[in-house]
Amino acid sequence: MARLTANDLVRGFGSDHPPQLVFLCGEDTLTVAQTEKKILKKLTDGSSLSDIAFDGQAVDLDRLADACSFCPMFQPYNVILIRDFDADVHNPAAIDTMLEIFGNIAPRAVVLLVMRALPCYEIKRNAPVFLPKYKKLMSFFEKQGVLCICEKRNAIQLGKAIQERAKKSGSEISRQLAEELANRCLCNSTLIETEMEKLLACSDGGEITREMLDALTAALPDADAFRLARAVTGGNGTAAFRLLRDLTAKSEDSKTILGLLSVLSTTFIDLYRAKLGQGAAKQTETIAADFGYPKNREFAVRNAMRDCGTMTIPQLRSCIRILRQADKDCKSTRTAPRLLLEQAIVRMLNVRRDGTEAVG
Repeated sequence: MARLTANDLVRGFGSDHPPQLVFLCGEDTLTVAQTEKKILKKLTDGSSLSDIAFDGQAVDLDRLADACSFCPMFQPYNVILIRDFDADVHNPAAIDTMLEIFGNIAPRAVVLLVMRALPCYEIKRNAPVFLPKYKKLMSFFEKQGVLCICEKRNAIQLGKAIQERAKKSGSEISRQLAEELANRCLCNSTLIETEMEKLLACSDGGEITREMLDALTAALPDADAFRLARAVTGGNGTAAFRLLRDLTAKSEDSKTILGLLSVLSTTFIDLYRAKLGQGAAKQTETIAADFGYPKNREFAVRNAMRDCGTMTIPQLRSCIRILRQADKDCKSTRTAPRLLLEQAIVRMLNVRRDGTEAVG
């Protein structure tokens, strides 16, 4: 069918013939989560009995085939929800079987494959490029159903969204402060939402001021995220946990921890890209252009080039994998997010330069 924006996708589910196959992903994880919620509300009216959920780590193909062949009698739609499908743990034959199942889906059955914690593309020259392990899957959905990519927004775009969010809540914030908030949160929409809830509660229908911004917003500057990454890869546990304490001093709620996890993941990805660029003797501007960094994020590449010298590619790759697993566990288990983040930091401190983890 097509590749749609999040808004167009949601509108499509308001029609008499909604799409039956949807792949929803993106770096803007808040928009991904909100879009999933809106779609489920339109299809099921909030009834948990109307959907069948699968763990993306271990999809039971027999159960999936049964679900996709079922045409509901007492509900408008049969929704098959698969979250964070991990292509690394499913062999190519299993993926082929899954796509064959999707190709024979029953009427009024809808497959919603949602990627929240696992990335399935990277940005090159300002455009998303599918990772090889997801290419066949995403191409299938783009041709046979709908592919929706919620790309990360820049500070100007997020500033407008922050102003709209404030207006809907009966408050207001200047464009300058809105964009500053976006930059303070490294354009992470999940963290921005957490900070806005605090600011709106404080403003109580009035204007959000700079004093409120300075007093309430979490201290997550880019420099601190890079310092934490440097402490982790350098094996300095004392410094790593001191920085973690400082970064969570104002809030330890789950949204703040998820935001910090996302910021750390972004930081390690910046370091990984910079290390690749160094190995290829590329300049900062070339690396930024190759990976689609907007002008207001080129400083992240410069910082990463400065800090990645003693790090190794296998080491960075293992740290990214650990952070992704922690993010997924935060969203799928009842374990305290703060504890999961601390466990992730301990694991990263034990990653050797060859990418393996030291035991004990």
